[in-house]
Amino acid sequence: MTEDVILYELAAADDTRFSPFCWRTRWGLSHKELSFKSVQIGFPDIGELGGFQRTVPAIRVGETFVEDSWNIAEFLDEMYPHRAALFGCPPARGAVRFVECFTDKVIHPTMLRLVSRDVFDRMDPYDRTYFRRTREEMLGCTLEEAQASREQTVQAFRKAIHPIRLTLNKQPWICGGTPGHADYIVLAAFQWGRLATNFKILEDDDPIAKWFQRGLDLHDGFGRRVHPDDGGPGFSSVGLWKEAMKVPG
Repeated sequence: MTEDVILYELAAADDTRFSPFCWRTRWGLSHKELSFKSVQIGFPDIGELGGFQRTVPAIRVGETFVEDSWNIAEFLDEMYPHRAALFGCPPARGAVRFVECFTDKVIHPTMLRLVSRDVFDRMDPYDRTYFRRTREEMLGCTLEEAQASREQTVQAFRKAIHPIRLTLNKQPWICGGTPGHADYIVLAAFQWGRLATNFKILEDDDPIAKWFQRGLDLHDGFGRRVHPDDGGPGFSSVGLWKEAMKVPG
């Protein structure tokens, strides 16, 4: 029997899981058909998890603790080799790394500009001071200034992601015939946008938008169940995060 995975992740004030990096891992766990329990942690507390990278997502399987979505995906393929692969062969893993870099350096910075003010509104007050300070440092302006220009920003964004559109015009998934970690990386970025804002990021007839909707339907609609009230897996309570980490105090 597979041991349950504990996933440490961020959540909005209403417990909706919104982090794109955490969604990469959420989809990876679902792809592997692994049960897991979600533990919410606030932005200011991430450093207290005890990992070297001081980041989320982080998972615990028994005595093993792994942080960072890429490291977790590699761990899952190595730990559960007889379950559906996230990466496939080594050359494919190298191509997925390119998708990760494209997402981190092209999609995420623009998405942050599009949604950061709306994310701030949805956050627990405990997280807001940290979020505003760090995100305004990233943006080089206030959250409000970033949002004020998003009509222009979204037009440039839709052009910048055209290589994804071209790929999906030739094959159903970024990985090819079936979805894999490359798909989950990009799906997670658009999931962030979906959960953060009502602002329209993609036109409905965009091939990327249609791919995203199919992605939400994967694994029995896993991507649509983002909140405990949705009845989806992964929201079982395991107590406070310090208890789950076995951290004293």
